[in-house]
Amino acid sequence: MKKDYIRLTAVITSLILLTFVLLEGIFTYVTATKIMNEKMALAKNHTLMASMARSGDIDNIIGRVYHDFKLHSWYGNDEIGFYGMIKLDDGKVVESGDFVGVMYVPEDDSKQNDYRYFHVSSDLKIERGVFDNFDIDAMCDDNFIFNGKFTYHKQDPKNFSKYNTVEYTIGGNELVSVENAVPVSEWQGDNNLYAEYYTMAKTKYEAKLNKQAKKQLAEVRSKIDKGYVFKIYQNDGTFYYQSEAAEASSMQEKIESGQVVSFVQNKLGTSYYITHSCINSSTDNAFLCYVFHPLELAFRSHIFLYIMSLIAFIIIEAFVIVMMRKMYGNQMSYELMRQDLTRSIAHDLKTPLAVTKAYTENWEYIDEEDRPEYAEKLNAEVDNMVSVINNMLNMSKLDSEKDIKLEEVDLYSMTSEIYERMKPIINERGLNVKLVTDVLGGKYVAYADPKMIKIAIGNFITNAVKYAESRVAIKFLCNEKKITFIVTNDGQCISKKDIKRIWEPFYKVDKARTDRMGSSGMGLAINSSILRLHKAKYKCISSNNETSFWFELKKVK
Repeated sequence: MKKDYIRLTAVITSLILLTFVLLEGIFTYVTATKIMNEKMALAKNHTLMASMARSGDIDNIIGRVYHDFKLHSWYGNDEIGFYGMIKLDDGKVVESGDFVGVMYVPEDDSKQNDYRYFHVSSDLKIERGVFDNFDIDAMCDDNFIFNGKFTYHKQDPKNFSKYNTVEYTIGGNELVSVENAVPVSEWQGDNNLYAEYYTMAKTKYEAKLNKQAKKQLAEVRSKIDKGYVFKIYQNDGTFYYQSEAAEASSMQEKIESGQVVSFVQNKLGTSYYITHSCINSSTDNAFLCYVFHPLELAFRSHIFLYIMSLIAFIIIEAFVIVMMRKMYGNQMSYELMRQDLTRSIAHDLKTPLAVTKAYTENWEYIDEEDRPEYAEKLNAEVDNMVSVINNMLNMSKLDSEKDIKLEEVDLYSMTSEIYERMKPIINERGLNVKLVTDVLGGKYVAYADPKMIKIAIGNFITNAVKYAESRVAIKFLCNEKKITFIVTNDGQCISKKDIKRIWEPFYKVDKARTDRMGSSGMGLAINSSILRLHKAKYKCISSNNETSFWFELKKVK
């Protein structure tokens, strides 16, 4: 039996696990697909804005590239990795990274702004954004500022009259044209200078993604150089590629001629969107690469939900295991009780059957004048067996609430009637029995099934009289809602071990004593069934040489 419950528990828990995995899988797939589509649309939108910016007044290649970088800094990030680069005719490469863009605005407000750039590292401790309180002592060419110092004066937030100074050393740059270089002050002239700090990542996670974008672009360009993969298709005037084999030369030719402008991978693990453009010649190939991980973003954005789902799964699994253990325990208890019940029935029927058999086998040897006495004994044994069988039938009738018929019952009058009927036995045993109420002449009318509650009260009083040494007290207490019936007798107490089992069928505390007094062990089991059907509270308390049984019923107002 235990193995069957273990197998059943394993099957149920496995099904629950499978259900959770399936639901979480569907949710994750739908969420990740939605994120993939949203991020891809965002990446395409960024490159569209970059394309529009290139169509403006910017003539030089580097200016175009840095416009792309600035656009990403303004509108990008959002958990998308970014890397931009251009390979120039002379083989040099311009790469994306955190940088400061310095511009001057002519005094005549002609809006013909001119820009110079220098890349910075994490050593520059300033906030991202526009600022104007700074000094630059360095050189510059048509695109870059290099070899000098950048000094930023930041107002102290606690003392507005005080300024904190941040000084940053601007290094060299292999892309500069040294022969055309002039001091920044000469470039500035009488114009005002403004600067803006552009960052390619707002968080450490995005900085990590930026590195992955650079690596991803290198892999794609390596495939392009080898003429390895490529299935090209056109959508809205834009050429895309997906990872499928094609002729080696055709892809390179299309790239060099500027026909292929986008490389796309839509995968839930890693998705990327790369734009390519040929600016002036076949070697001036500019690339912008956007990388993101839809599955990872789905987990990151719904981490609380996943944790709560895991907790819910653990709770449900624990509940199933506990319930299965409880069911197994109840089944074992039922089996033990069934075995005890079978033994008790066999024991209670064995003696009268043995006596009956002995009398019938020896009936012809019994003297004629003694036969009436033996016939009376035979009838007594048969009555005893009938009593046991009737008690079992009564128990079977007390299994459903449909068998109970509630009406107004005067418990005190019913108890008085039972008491009067038992007076001969009480007097025979010489017991002092009192019937006590908390209100003189009060009525104790409750909702109950008259036949059932009479059996319960009769069994309680019979047990009290049967086991009392000298006295019995029957009490009635009531309040606005409840009526309490209590019967107490002196005598030997019931142990804690036995008090838990006295409500079981055929259970007898002192079998030798109860057998002599004619107990079947069914009275309290019947009372338990009756009181459960009435949804009544009931209990047995035994201590200090006194034993009390009590129950509560709803009072009729």
